[in-house]
Amino acid sequence: MTKLSIPLLSICILSSSSSSVDASHVVSGTTARLPMSLSTVINDLEAEGASYVTTAAFLTSKSVRSASCSKLLRSLFGVSGEGDHDEDVEYGSTMAFGKKLGDDDVADDEDGGSGVAIACPSNIATVSEVSSTVVACGGTVVYVADPVDLGRGEGLFDSFGPAIERLLAARAMAETEEGKEAIPYLRNRPSTLIVVFSGVTSNAEIAKQKAKFESAASKMLQAIIQPTHSKKATKLEDVFGRIEFLSSNEMNVDMYLCPAGGKVGHPNSPSSREPAEVAGSVSDVISAGLVENLGPMVEMAAKVPVKQACPRLTSPIDLAAARLLGPIAKKALEDCLATVYKSTGSDGSQLVPEFGALADAAIHRALETYDSTASKHANFKKSPVAKRIRVDLQENLYTELSDIYEVQVSSLKAAAFEAFRGRLNKLRITPNLANEMKEAAATSLAEFTEQAKKLRARAALPSQSRWTSLSDQISDVRSKLSEHNTDRLRAARASGQFKPIPRKGITVGLHWLLPKPFGNDYRQEPWMTHTADDLVYVPKDGITDVGVGEIKTGEWKKGVVPAVSGSEMMYLK
Repeated sequence: MTKLSIPLLSICILSSSSSSVDASHVVSGTTARLPMSLSTVINDLEAEGASYVTTAAFLTSKSVRSASCSKLLRSLFGVSGEGDHDEDVEYGSTMAFGKKLGDDDVADDEDGGSGVAIACPSNIATVSEVSSTVVACGGTVVYVADPVDLGRGEGLFDSFGPAIERLLAARAMAETEEGKEAIPYLRNRPSTLIVVFSGVTSNAEIAKQKAKFESAASKMLQAIIQPTHSKKATKLEDVFGRIEFLSSNEMNVDMYLCPAGGKVGHPNSPSSREPAEVAGSVSDVISAGLVENLGPMVEMAAKVPVKQACPRLTSPIDLAAARLLGPIAKKALEDCLATVYKSTGSDGSQLVPEFGALADAAIHRALETYDSTASKHANFKKSPVAKRIRVDLQENLYTELSDIYEVQVSSLKAAAFEAFRGRLNKLRITPNLANEMKEAAATSLAEFTEQAKKLRARAALPSQSRWTSLSDQISDVRSKLSEHNTDRLRAARASGQFKPIPRKGITVGLHWLLPKPFGNDYRQEPWMTHTADDLVYVPKDGITDVGVGEIKTGEWKKGVVPAVSGSEMMYLK
């Protein structure tokens, strides 16, 4: 499936109203982008009879793996997989599901049940998208914290911290005169934070992890930018109306989101609201221009300068640009990916030596297609929406191709390693084998570095960090080659095939009867340096005569001090 901007899937589940024990099931899905997809999900829930809806964002800390996220998402919200569309519920997609929370038929007749809409940004979602989604959900978050991140104090708030920063700014803006008209549904919207500790089961462990999480959260709140004209938040209770800490074995998170059965305004269910109200919160975020960056919200609330605010769609020209250029940008992105996949295969694993040039050409062609359409409408030249769509298109092109780029680098690593093994197989087992293996590794690493540079797109944006650095890949290859060399040498030594060159020891002998053990001191007796004596002192044999043949061949020079390679020593009388 082609990913557009940030790939998200919205799923809606509603339980049957006939019995409180009926299993919930998926009833609809959409591939729209967050947070806009929440509107579709809320409408689907309302169409299925839900009178009240609770929206929440499902977020995780940095060390939680995708496989664990997918498993937790199903278990925490009771997606059993028995429904017709339960297979569509997987991490990396946006899911909204509804459950019948009333216990009797009277409750069914009164309110028709409640729905729960869960927005789940993928693990490659931008910080801006996560933040705007949290605001659209009214600040209600289900957050999975990994023990690794809790232990080291890092990776907990990479996206959650900026989301809280934007949530506080949105609330401050909603209290201003302009905010009361621009984002009315964000005013006085209660929020709930449910923290799930991954891999924790006992209450004692939960209490221990809770203390670590609250301590890290306090430090995070001190570091973020907060509105200047409102009370500064110093602890999580200042941000969220209700906080729950659960283990990863919990099966009814929806009951913590809406414990009173979805009754609107009930003190035990502060996050549950009528579908029109929760849909209005999503609409407020979109219309206020808070989807892509901090926008006018932070400018107003915290006086933070914003270089590029997301424009509001109020001008007819902007509306026309969004309606016309949006599909053009989508088609250009799809064509670009199709062009690249023709060379790399559907999974991108077929190595293309000149992938960087291919990516540059495909991106250039996609932008030219967009520009040619936009240039036909003179009014679009001054439209901020048209400019923003082009910027987003360029960003999305590099983001999508960066995924293929990483697959290409992996393929190149495999090819480089196979070539390295081929070099090793050609080597003969000699005492100099270790040095020859090092030379083979150095040659393979140099070839990998040179070829990897050709995989990078030259015009990659600075924000695309995966395009701009090869140091990590080179380091991985270097380590792998070195480890393979070490293993091969150990195996050769263990089998007795390889024996390294033994080192020669250095011996020095001194005796009082030998007045000049290291030869003549040329500084004291320079006239003796050219003596015609043909006697030499050989440590192994004693005093011997040097024959005429040896003098002619020059073999005697090896014994002259200070010859570097000489293993003998000459003594002149």
